[in-house]
Amino acid sequence: MVKDLHKDFKLRKIKKPNKFIAFMAQLILKVISKRRGVTFEYDNDYKKYKKQQIVLLSQHASKDDFIYVFAGSNRQDTHIIMGYQNIFSKFLYGFLKSIGVIAKFLYQPDVTATRQMLEAVKLGGSLAIFPEGIQSTSGSTQPINPATIALLKKLKLPVILTTLKGSYFTRTRYSTDVKKGKITVSYKTLFTKEDLENMSVEELNKKLLEKFSYNEHEYFKDKNVEFIGKKPNIYGLDNIIYKCPHCNSEYRFKVDGENMKCLDCGFEITMDNYYRIKSVNKTLPFEDIDKWYKWQRNVIKQEVKSNDFIMQAKITLCTLNTQKLDNNLSKKEIGEGELTLTNKGLTYVGTKDGEQVSMFFDAKNVYSLTITLKQALDLYYKNEYYYFKLKTNGNQVTKWMLASEEIHSMYDEVWNNASNEVYNYEDLTKSA
Repeated sequence: MVKDLHKDFKLRKIKKPNKFIAFMAQLILKVISKRRGVTFEYDNDYKKYKKQQIVLLSQHASKDDFIYVFAGSNRQDTHIIMGYQNIFSKFLYGFLKSIGVIAKFLYQPDVTATRQMLEAVKLGGSLAIFPEGIQSTSGSTQPINPATIALLKKLKLPVILTTLKGSYFTRTRYSTDVKKGKITVSYKTLFTKEDLENMSVEELNKKLLEKFSYNEHEYFKDKNVEFIGKKPNIYGLDNIIYKCPHCNSEYRFKVDGENMKCLDCGFEITMDNYYRIKSVNKTLPFEDIDKWYKWQRNVIKQEVKSNDFIMQAKITLCTLNTQKLDNNLSKKEIGEGELTLTNKGLTYVGTKDGEQVSMFFDAKNVYSLTITLKQALDLYYKNEYYYFKLKTNGNQVTKWMLASEEIHSMYDEVWNNASNEVYNYEDLTKSA
């Protein structure tokens, strides 16, 4: 009988983490962290909480944050909350299960994950939560899940904030190249039990936002810390920066060596080992990549308001193979067709499991079409996972993501407020 990996992991009864496996894994990950220039810092309270249950609330600047947060925690009782799609790796599946990882459907109300978190705490365990859900695209704070404070109040455990400085610059969202630089991982008390009991939701959220927010570009601006890898730091930047501020053309950037050039108007920039950008030939309207990226978001925010807004692409439809693990997060192709995005939602027309289908995903429930470096889009919808791989023009995935997020905010006031707390929607430049 074929094993159902979904039921085996997602629907299992939560047990205490295997402390021996967790301890040995932490030793190995600390060696990896040290080689990447990681320094761990702790406040006095963290040591005081050594034998108490806590919640580790962590920033999520890069995909490797799990390594640093887990390695530096020095705890073997912690259940890490991880995106469901990340557990189906042949190399990681058994390990993640043994250390008590809890899988969650991103951006979706997940009753099972919530129940398992409460079970873990009841068993005497601690939790590690990444409230942004996904890693940062441009090196600054993503929206914090609005349900975070309510969950913390319910758990009634001391909350330790884990901040990571330099993790984005060592592993950006736009490149797989790992850089060597300087990373500081800090564990500091954010809320005590008394804070959670006595402070209002508004007060707690204000303090969370104030202490949690980060921006790698601003933090390292004057610190002269180099980040060096096998490829130049600008390599892959055209995966997330697609709009020229001078001629407004899209998807026309090309990276060559340490430079990126617009093929339409010739606007060209360069980037150094400090992630500082500089224009080669024209006025550069942005101080850094994060501001450029947010300007693109602001443009999209206006575009999606039009009833004529539409994006279309030929795609291959995939989902997770919950019966067989491989080293590619067990994706399997189940169809092909056309994907259409409007400000009403997302439509897929094509084949699925050998049948012709037409599926509509309401914008109210499509929080984001998150990007991958394989020119694909991830979507959780009503606790189902979809993976759309663009057949052509794969460099357009970032615009698809930004558009889907801004469309959702039109229908979700709570999420819109969370977005406004971290995004600067001002028009950051004027086209030359």
